[in-house]
Amino acid sequence: MTDSSLLETTAEVAVAFAGFIGIFLVLATRDGRFPAADSYFIRVIVISSIAPVFYCAVPLVLNSLGVSGTMLWRVSSGTVGLAGLAALAYFVPQLRALQRAERPSPSYGWLLAVLAILCLVANALGWPWAPSGGPYLLAVWLVVAIAGGNFVALIFRRVL
Repeated sequence: MTDSSLLETTAEVAVAFAGFIGIFLVLATRDGRFPAADSYFIRVIVISSIAPVFYCAVPLVLNSLGVSGTMLWRVSSGTVGLAGLAALAYFVPQLRALQRAERPSPSYGWLLAVLAILCLVANALGWPWAPSGGPYLLAVWLVVAIAGGNFVALIFRRVL
């Protein structure tokens, strides 16, 4: 599998975001509890920085089990697409539970999540392109971008 080094690099970047949020949490909790909106965004950042590590492992494990070619990317995309839908199902009620004043304005994070799931579904179905590692990696990087963008927004809101 030629995409294995890209998958490993993507997993390393995702873990770096998880480390950054850990450092932020240690430094930011000195002043007490987080507001509800910040707690929500911290959960988004943690999950969208840890999930890509597992998303990158799926095709590597499947490949080691003998799955290859287009079937590898179909199964990987379908599996991760279902995990992405589960993550959205986890976050939507939490966002709705925030008071209207605490809710963030519509953000690009939701757009990136929908684009990632659409890439995965299209890759799993083989339409409009043959299943391959490119769309899969694009979807994983969109999830990493959600973590990065929300991390920057949280830093700006809390520190700057």
